[in-house]
Amino acid sequence: MEKLFKFGKTIRNNWKKSVVGVIALYYGAGKAKEKYEINLVMHAACKEASKYGDALIPMERNPTLVTVILNPVANKRKAKKEFEKYCEPLLHLAGLQVDVVHTTSEGSAKEIVESLRGTEAIIVAGGDGTLSETVTGLLRRNDDANQFPLGVLPLGRTNMFGDSLFPGGKGVAKVKQLVDACMAIIEGNTVWKDAMKIEPIPMEHDETPSRPIFALSSIEWGAFRDSQAKKDKYWFYGPWREHASYLFNGYKDSLTWNCSGIIKYTPPCAGCSNCVERKPEVKKKWLFFVSNSNVAHDTDHTKTVNPECRKSQEICFKTCDFIIHTNNNAQSLFTMPTISIMLGKNSYSYTDFVSEGWDRIRSKQRALGAISARTIELIPNKPKQDEMIEIDKEEFEVKPIKITLMPKIVKLYCKSDDKLKLLN
Repeated sequence: MEKLFKFGKTIRNNWKKSVVGVIALYYGAGKAKEKYEINLVMHAACKEASKYGDALIPMERNPTLVTVILNPVANKRKAKKEFEKYCEPLLHLAGLQVDVVHTTSEGSAKEIVESLRGTEAIIVAGGDGTLSETVTGLLRRNDDANQFPLGVLPLGRTNMFGDSLFPGGKGVAKVKQLVDACMAIIEGNTVWKDAMKIEPIPMEHDETPSRPIFALSSIEWGAFRDSQAKKDKYWFYGPWREHASYLFNGYKDSLTWNCSGIIKYTPPCAGCSNCVERKPEVKKKWLFFVSNSNVAHDTDHTKTVNPECRKSQEICFKTCDFIIHTNNNAQSLFTMPTISIMLGKNSYSYTDFVSEGWDRIRSKQRALGAISARTIELIPNKPKQDEMIEIDKEEFEVKPIKITLMPKIVKLYCKSDDKLKLLN
C-alpha cells in the first residue's frame, strides 16, 4: 500500500512527464498492434502467392516476364520502400520474372513504354501521374501493345484511379490494398477500361501539332481544382490540410473563378463507321503473352451507319468548376460508352465555397449537371497567365484541346469480384 501511495505521489508531482509517457505508451502500443496485423496480412498473402509459384509450367515455357515501372520518388520517396517490402516478395513468390525499371524524370515512363519490347505485362508502381504517362506511352504505339495487361500498384501520393480499382486507406488498410493489387496480377483477372485521347488544337496554320496524351480518369479546371492543388502548402495541419486549403484560399483571386469558353461535342455512340478507327495492319509481331481471343473490340462497327454520330452541338459556358471524366468507376459492359461534361455554379460565396469543398472531402462526390458526349472540343476564352488544367492529377497549361473517347482500349488487372459486377 505504501508503494502504491508513493507511486501516486510521484505521478502527481511529475504530471507533465506522466502525460507524455502515457501518450508515448499509447502510440507505441498502437504501432505494435498495426505491425502485428500487417505481418498477419503479409503471411496470408505470401502463402496464397506461393501456391501459384509452386504450380508446374510447361518445359518449353519460361516464367512470365513482367516489367515494373517504378517511380522511386513517388509519395515523398516512400513508393520504392513500400514496393520492395509489400509487393515485390509476392510477385517473386508467385513465380513471375520481375524486371524493375526506375523512372528518372517527368515523362520518363512514356519513353520507357514506347521503347519496351519482349515483356508480357506492365506493372505501374506509382501514382496517377506515373499511370497516366504509362498509358500515354502504351497507346502512342502503332502495334498491338495495348492488348496485353496493365497492373496498377497505388503507391503514389494521389491514387484516384488505383483507389477505384482497389479501395484502400492507411496503415493496415494500405497494405491490404497493395496485396489485393498484387493478387489481381498473380491471378490474372482483367477488365477493359475506357481512355480519353487528348490532342491540342493548333490555332495557327503553321503550328506543328503536338502528340496526344491519354487519360483514364478526368480533366479538371477551376477553383476547386486549384484549392486541392494548394493543399500540400498546409502540410502542418496534417489530415486537415485539405480543409485548411479551402478555408485559406476561398477568398483569393489566385484561384480560377472564371472558367469560360465554348464546348463543341458529339453525342455518345455505341460504334459506327464514323467513330471507329481503322487500325493499320501490324507488320511486326512482338513477344507479348496475349491470346487473340482477348481482343476488346470483337465487334466490327465499320459497316454500321449512325447519322446522329456526326451531329455536333455547341454551348458557351461560364463556371467556377469544370470537369470532364470517363465512366470507368461505374461503367457496365452493357452501357453505351460516354465521357461526361460536368459544370458547376457560375459563382460561389466564400461560405458556400468552403462548405461545398468540405462536403466533397467527406463524400468524394460532386453534385454537378452532366452532359454525355463521345468527342469534345474545348476552346477556352483567354486564360490568365499560369492558369492550369489538371489531367489525371497532372498539370498542363490551359489551351484549346480535343478530347476523344476510346472505349475499352486499356486492359487492366482487377479483383475477380469487380469483374463479376461488370458482367452482371
